[in-house]
Amino acid sequence: MKARFLTLPLACFAMLTLSAAITRSQTLVTFDDISIDFHGPIPNGYQGLTWSNFWMLNAVLFSNVAGVTGYSYGMVSPSDVAFNALGNPAEVDARGTDFNFLSVYLTGAWNSNLNIEVEGFNGAKEIYDTIVVASATNATLFTFDYLNIDRLYFNSYGGEPAFGDANSTTQFSMDNFMFEFIPEPSSLLLTALGAVTLLALRKRFRA
Repeated sequence: MKARFLTLPLACFAMLTLSAAITRSQTLVTFDDISIDFHGPIPNGYQGLTWSNFWMLNAVLFSNVAGVTGYSYGMVSPSDVAFNALGNPAEVDARGTDFNFLSVYLTGAWNSNLNIEVEGFNGAKEIYDTIVVASATNATLFTFDYLNIDRLYFNSYGGEPAFGDANSTTQFSMDNFMFEFIPEPSSLLLTALGAVTLLALRKRFRA
């Protein structure tokens, strides 16, 4: 009788524990919660990642000063966007763990038809390499689905001036960066151990 009463709770507990370890929590990075008033480098550790040469910019305040630019059009969630400082390559790294890079909105800050190469690495090995073309007047959602990587490398080039020749540079605006960390193997092993223990207890109660 005891075994019957305990079987269902134990099975439910095992399923919930396993689900908690396997389910990956997607994170939407909007850059709107960084405590910088106007612009500045994205602090390392933001959302658990390391950001190299990525800055954030308040697109609303910037448009009041510079007029409408690709930063304005690239703002998906108000009011901050990320950009590659000086148009130089920029990186996103995860230290000590892997992640899946799912999607992001990209916009040419000054140039239309801006080429943005996005490479995904695991260690020193390049796993993915995609070139997308971004408009300067429309935020475009690009889906990447880069799996099991620990570093992203962004490089932008080309395009045509969209807001005057004087500001023809290769910065791009980035917003609503979607990713998910991959559970560490140790967590899965602990979950498996817990499931085995529950099964052993179940057999013991049956006996």
